[in-house]
Amino acid sequence: MRILIVEDSVVIAEGLHNLLVEQGFVVDVFHSGEQASHVILTQKFDLLLLDLGLPDCEGLQILRSLRQKKSNLPVLIISARAALDERILGLNEGADDYLCKPFEPEEVVARVHALLRRASSRVSNTIEHGALTFDVINKAVTFYGNEVVLHRREVSVLECLLSNVERVVSKPKIVQRISSFDEELSETAIETYISRLRKKFSPDLNIRTVRGLGYMLEKPSRD
Repeated sequence: MRILIVEDSVVIAEGLHNLLVEQGFVVDVFHSGEQASHVILTQKFDLLLLDLGLPDCEGLQILRSLRQKKSNLPVLIISARAALDERILGLNEGADDYLCKPFEPEEVVARVHALLRRASSRVSNTIEHGALTFDVINKAVTFYGNEVVLHRREVSVLECLLSNVERVVSKPKIVQRISSFDEELSETAIETYISRLRKKFSPDLNIRTVRGLGYMLEKPSRD
């Protein structure tokens, strides 16, 4: 899952970045509204953490623009504006949740998971695919009841595939979904991670190569 943080405070942004990276998320950070507005239009994110008091524009402008473009990107406002009317305004403009500063790290993580769960229409924090169970919060994988230790990138690729069962996902899209702007990841590396996942979960995890297009995780035969 890829998260965008738009926060003008370097200290707060860095704290949120580190907190969410520790939770296994791919995180990008921008400190200005103009930069963020461009990135949102050109990149795919699963969640936006949005400050309202940005140096070059109001965070609400970004939110309004998103909703005017019919974007359903989940938005969590994190702001020092704690007055009731401010919170109501943010929610009425299209935010999915509103968290006031100062905040507790554990609450940020809980709200992030809740929004992502709601966006994907999941009722729990686990994804089951045949004999494979993926714990979304702890990024833990079990196969026939046994824990399987995966490389961080393998976990990210697996989560991307599990979120797109029976849909073709291209290698460029996987790269975009599992790496931030500060990371370098080649499409060749994706091929390696796919190969490793096939070996570790064969034959239950049927990742089909769609020539010229990408990969598709098929439904388990027992479903």
